[in-house]
Amino acid sequence: MNLLTLGGGTWGITLACLLGKNGHAVRVWEFDPDVAGYLLHHRGHPKLPGLEVPPDIVITSDLAQALDAQGHPPEAIVCAVPAAHVRITCRNLAKQGYAGQLFVIASKGIEQETHALLHDVAGQELGPASTGKIGVLSGPSHAEEVSRNIPTAVTATATEMAVAEQIRDLFMAPRFRVYTQTDLVGVELAAGLKNVIAIACGISDGLGFGDNSKAGLITRGLSEIVRLGLKVGARPETFYGLAGIGDLVVTCTSRHSRNRNFGEHIGKGLGADEALKAVGQVVEGYYTARAAVSLAREHQVEMPICEGVASVLFKGLKPLEAVSALMMREPKSEVMG
Repeated sequence: MNLLTLGGGTWGITLACLLGKNGHAVRVWEFDPDVAGYLLHHRGHPKLPGLEVPPDIVITSDLAQALDAQGHPPEAIVCAVPAAHVRITCRNLAKQGYAGQLFVIASKGIEQETHALLHDVAGQELGPASTGKIGVLSGPSHAEEVSRNIPTAVTATATEMAVAEQIRDLFMAPRFRVYTQTDLVGVELAAGLKNVIAIACGISDGLGFGDNSKAGLITRGLSEIVRLGLKVGARPETFYGLAGIGDLVVTCTSRHSRNRNFGEHIGKGLGADEALKAVGQVVEGYYTARAAVSLAREHQVEMPICEGVASVLFKGLKPLEAVSALMMREPKSEVMG
């Protein structure tokens, strides 16, 4: 198939290479001409040592050219831009002539201003032509490992199983296993909120705490995600699958996790702006934390870990004060009805 990948960051270029190896004709659109130029000149990404971008993968910063390469429009589009840029990217795509192709969201996050999930954002901007054509690829999948052909398992999700299976068939490879399901809301909510919990785990690491602390944060963080998920119509089993506990564990524990690394800098005493600069890449959890708290209040769901992270990042609460507030909450039963 002729495919277009939107975004030339670590994840976008990794997926483009994976799709190329699967035999597809792949074009990559990258908004930043400097980044596109680097990818073209070096046929690699500075954050992914060892990745070699095949010479037949076309790279451009011209969206019109990417959509109509010599009269051959893409048959499917993969969106891997940062979550904050999904709306404007889809809006520009619609203006350039989006024609109802399969649209796969590989970005993870929740829109700050509207608290909308990304499949809803894409649908609003791409219009009626996208109805039934939008899906999501999610799960524990650091680009640093997928780009090195390390075995990885993810899930492809769409409202219709046939669409999820189309996505599966695009990406399935000997070391990239793709499962399918149909809970778009649950998958996207889990993908966004796990980044906030990962920041909490990073703060714990930065404070010098241990495995006990991190295990508690992961487990209770999952409880927060499930509580909110059930309120907004997600299916509970989603949170115990690859897009839920799978992605949560890897993001909270991995040295590759931007969100965990960002939190560690915070725990060691850096301010949020300094920590963002130290990571040097988009930290989705930083932008999702406020949306998570707003959603929790809107649906009257207790999410004390997310609240604590947001208070540290945006209200000046000291990390140790956030720890005390969490540990000294009133006693509760672990299993709530």
